[in-house]
Amino acid sequence: MSPAGDGGETETGMPERHGPTRRVLLRAALSAPAALLAGAAADLPALRLGILQFGTVQWLAVTIRALDLDRAHGFALDTVLLASNDAARVALMAGSADVAVTDWLFVARQRQQSTALSFAPFSAAAGGVMVPQGSPVHGLADLRGRRLGVAGGANDRSWLLVQAAARRAGLDLARDAQPNYGAPPLLGAKLAQGELDALLTFWNFEARLETQGFREAVSVADCARALGLPADLDLLGFVFHAGWATANRAAIDGFLAAAAEAQSRLAADPGAWAALRPLMQLPPGEAGEATFQALRRRFVAGIVHPDAAAQRSTAGQVLAILREGDAAATPSAVPDGVFWPEGT
Repeated sequence: MSPAGDGGETETGMPERHGPTRRVLLRAALSAPAALLAGAAADLPALRLGILQFGTVQWLAVTIRALDLDRAHGFALDTVLLASNDAARVALMAGSADVAVTDWLFVARQRQQSTALSFAPFSAAAGGVMVPQGSPVHGLADLRGRRLGVAGGANDRSWLLVQAAARRAGLDLARDAQPNYGAPPLLGAKLAQGELDALLTFWNFEARLETQGFREAVSVADCARALGLPADLDLLGFVFHAGWATANRAAIDGFLAAAAEAQSRLAADPGAWAALRPLMQLPPGEAGEATFQALRRRFVAGIVHPDAAAQRSTAGQVLAILREGDAAATPSAVPDGVFWPEGT
């Protein structure tokens, strides 16, 4: 990775532009409101939220701060800047973040190993398999023998579902395709350079690729439907230690209420996005506006808030499907307490 300011790439894999780096803008957006309100928030319980520089949770954190929603809901939001999804999980397990964003499959596995984590939904937005416009790939069967980039690694939730849908169609993608695992920006560059035939990536990177002339050949939602699951799977959410949440009920309840309100404002009020645009590393001109609209549209489409009982029901179906591919690594049932609040 090139140093910031030398014309190389930022941590997001997007071209570095002149002026403040994305890291600087993000720190400013997150710290300025907190500095102004530090005295007023001194008596409120603090909550440390892990955020990624290339993730969309930062959008929520900035909106909560900009609208003063943390104080309105009785807590003070602090943020912990992290480098990767793995780093978010490590920070959560080590206690350097109170809340991180990951999937409930991780929570279920940790519960099975006697670590009492809990999950509350954040987003049902999902990505898909992207290909060049002229590609012959139009469905899962066309991935046979192809060089397939997979963002997030071998245990990524989307990859597991896509593999499950392919197995139902008689295709073992881990064997019959040529999977290449890596970070979304790196794999996106490889796709653009012709080093990959297709790329399964996250929705926010997919939105950027769409505006660069690539198309979606298979969506994760399509795969979910093929498996008899809801298209809008709330796999991604806020994860925290259940013991901490029970001891800090005002903080976690306030945070979840503030997050829901921030999402509602972002869904209903285009003006609420003004503070986020500088963080989105948009290209100049019409391409930038197209990218912004694609990102906004997909973010809003992913806002869902199913109750814990509905989540648990769908989770049981997901686990049954995933066990067809890897029974040893998949819990046989949804452990108690995975979905917050516990006991539902």
